[in-house]
Amino acid sequence: MKKKLLVLCALAISISLVGCSNQDAGSASPQKNEGKTAVADDMSEKLSITWMARSFQGGGWPDDNSMIKELNKKFNVDLKMQWVPASNYKEKLNVLAASNDFPDVFLVLNPEFNKWKKQGLFLDIQPVLSQYPNLSQIPKAPLYSLNPKGKLLGLPYYLTENRDTLSVREDWLKKLNLSAPKTIDEFYEVAKAFAKKDPDGNGQQDTTGFSFYYDQTNNTIVDANFIMAGFGLYNQWKDVNGKLVPYQTQVEEWKNFLTFMNKAYNEGVLDKDFAVNKIRSTVEKFEANKVGFAYLNPNDWRNHLNAVKKLAPTAVVTAIEPPKGPTGLTGTLNLEMLDKNVINAKIDPKKQQRILKILDYFLSSEGSDFIKNGIEGVHYKKVSDGKFEKLEAADKDRQNLLNNWVFRPFDPGIQMYKWEDPSYHKMIRDMFTQNEKHSWKNNGAGLESETGAKVGANLNIKFMETVSKIIMGREPVSAIEKASADWLAGGGNKIIEEINKSYTE
Repeated sequence: MKKKLLVLCALAISISLVGCSNQDAGSASPQKNEGKTAVADDMSEKLSITWMARSFQGGGWPDDNSMIKELNKKFNVDLKMQWVPASNYKEKLNVLAASNDFPDVFLVLNPEFNKWKKQGLFLDIQPVLSQYPNLSQIPKAPLYSLNPKGKLLGLPYYLTENRDTLSVREDWLKKLNLSAPKTIDEFYEVAKAFAKKDPDGNGQQDTTGFSFYYDQTNNTIVDANFIMAGFGLYNQWKDVNGKLVPYQTQVEEWKNFLTFMNKAYNEGVLDKDFAVNKIRSTVEKFEANKVGFAYLNPNDWRNHLNAVKKLAPTAVVTAIEPPKGPTGLTGTLNLEMLDKNVINAKIDPKKQQRILKILDYFLSSEGSDFIKNGIEGVHYKKVSDGKFEKLEAADKDRQNLLNNWVFRPFDPGIQMYKWEDPSYHKMIRDMFTQNEKHSWKNNGAGLESETGAKVGANLNIKFMETVSKIIMGREPVSAIEKASADWLAGGGNKIIEEINKSYTE
């Protein structure tokens, strides 16, 4: 019987039908789909691929867009993009999950990725990663974050983590004979002058110093990050001697921060409408000449400046370092790279391979140039060696949507275009470098807690309700003591335990 088995095995190898030994899980062996060995994809067969992406202002492309046509031609596919507005994306994901009707490739927000990653929905890319030279060069930390040990179920959507830069109206500083603040106390005095001394010169007291908003997804404060960091508050979770500690427990630091914020609110230095602000409210108020400080995206610097100059043609905007707190601490806004592009585990293996080829292409020199700058002769033209000119179709087509919204290289220069002045690129990179010096990381970002998933959102909402009431003077600063105790008693202690277990694993 053994001899017969060996003969059959040898015959099978000779005609390349099956292998007689087990493949190592970490090798570049062919992907399997529902027990069937995947056939190598030579791209001779035209495949229809559905791809769901998050869209922002202006919405996505129609299927006849020139960029889609170029991809269809290059990879022999019929690409059907499903552009879902960012405000509805989470809801859309859960509708698809309920009907078990996911597209071929799609973006998954990090809470849903954590929730679904053990259900066999996403293709494990790890066994074939080495076959894709550009995907395999993604930095290991973001590549494997949130993925189960030994698996790669999702590819990270790149974010410049220390992207947004604290900015000030320099023309207002000069008009009031002030300098850019170096400390939190100096920041307060400058912000108060912006609110009280008519920096825009219109004879009305209609400006204020600064503003912020609440992120409704995580129930956190955004755009006052530098003030929080200056007073020693953590960015939600911090590693303290090997253990993660949440900022809800930092009662004394919260008291100092809230005392500052309450004073700013009472004296008109803080925007009175902070509690109803939305995600872009601070930027919009800065561009409308209503506040003097804001976090701006350096990648969008020209647009920010042009918006400000529409109402104030002589306006000057300058990036500054976050001011130091009472003990010399600094910190700045930090973006978390946790959302994942995933491939449907249930689709034809040929489709899976074709999608991986497209994703790998996006990270190549040729592909990254394509998804950022578009098609030569359509979106730009070469003027001379090293010199390019943007064409009208670039603005019309918005050739960079794949780069901006879908998948792109791990490089802060993702929105620096070949037709732009190199000195402009240097200015942007200098902002990123400056911001990185004041990185304020959340050490618990993306870690799992079953209790947090069940009750964490409500706990954080209640905590932030108390924060708002204290800022507006409806509760004393001491109320944060009860808010902290209630957070711990309501499930926070269990969340701390579970987050730390996830952290050590």
